[in-house]
Amino acid sequence: MSEGSVYDWLQRRPLLLDVPLAVFLALLGLVVLGEGQGIGWAVVGLADLALIWRRSHPATAFAVVSIALAIRVVPTSSLLPGDIAFLVALYSLAAYDRRRAVRLAGLGVAALGSAIAGARFTAVSGRVPGPGEFVFTFVACAAASLAAWALGDLKRARLQRLADLQDRAERVERERDQALRLAAQQERAAIAREMHDVVAHALSVIVVQADGAAYAAERSPEGALARSVGALETIGSTARDALTETRRLVGVLRDPESGVELAPTGGVAQLDDLVAGVRAAGVPVTLTVRGTERARPVGLDLAAYRVVQEALTNVIKHAGPAAGAVVDVEQTDEALRISVCDDGVGARSVDDGRGHGLPGMRERVAVHGGTLTAGPRAGGGFEVLATMPTEGER
Repeated sequence: MSEGSVYDWLQRRPLLLDVPLAVFLALLGLVVLGEGQGIGWAVVGLADLALIWRRSHPATAFAVVSIALAIRVVPTSSLLPGDIAFLVALYSLAAYDRRRAVRLAGLGVAALGSAIAGARFTAVSGRVPGPGEFVFTFVACAAASLAAWALGDLKRARLQRLADLQDRAERVERERDQALRLAAQQERAAIAREMHDVVAHALSVIVVQADGAAYAAERSPEGALARSVGALETIGSTARDALTETRRLVGVLRDPESGVELAPTGGVAQLDDLVAGVRAAGVPVTLTVRGTERARPVGLDLAAYRVVQEALTNVIKHAGPAAGAVVDVEQTDEALRISVCDDGVGARSVDDGRGHGLPGMRERVAVHGGTLTAGPRAGGGFEVLATMPTEGER
């Protein structure tokens, strides 16, 4: 156990220090006082044992010690080792009592006690002490009391600074957690907006097609087609209602300054433009798209684009200088597989827990029933792998 850890352990268990200290001073005073001083025995024991509560009730402990020593000076005209309890109590009052008036009052009691000590403890065999003896004893006792009070005040200031630093650290941690929650909410809001754009785009197509079919059926010379007019009109009406409701529900997630997006942007077909932009930023990127281009749902196509975009953004931010990336997209009848690899140093960086790129990508992929894995590569660098099924999306 290190020195700092031992100190912290003892600070959390103050009685392990205060009880032995109080008992030691009490025994020391009793041994030196000797027999035949019944009142002295009781007073010294009371004064010293009160130090057990010097941290939790510093003002009470100081008052008990001061009153007990004031009673003790009546039968005894000499300083005793147990009188150190007064200095300990004064130190504790200055260190642990938050009331400034009480701390200054303790200093005043110490000054009064020093004057009493100068007058009482230099009187031997009834002789009145001379000015020199009084001044010496007063100065010695006052200096010791002032030193104890000053040390306690320094202790109190240190404890206050530590408390302020701890409060500041807790506040910073709360603000950081709040920022993380806000960032996560913004990421989810972005996903929700994109899903809204996908749904809105699809419903807009439904509305156009349904209206066109209804128009054609209504004017068809074949009477049988007239029966489909009602159904087609219902489709158009339902699609319009769904589109309106979707816009109303998700509208609260939109940034008022972001404008209205009429249709989702980005897809596998736009990866060339995305890669070109990354190359312009100074990162060499190789793009390979394998397989025959297939019709895919707009949402799945957009999710694939966002995965590559976020992965390349992480390469720019974390891979380090002179890092390159390879993007591989495989299109099959069963799934769309995306691999983004780099040869940088991002795999060795420490995660500060503030990023939301990987969780955001996982959420996008999970929406379409896919999986995403990300981590360091065996040969160095970082790799992001995403697989999204296409069979069930049609």
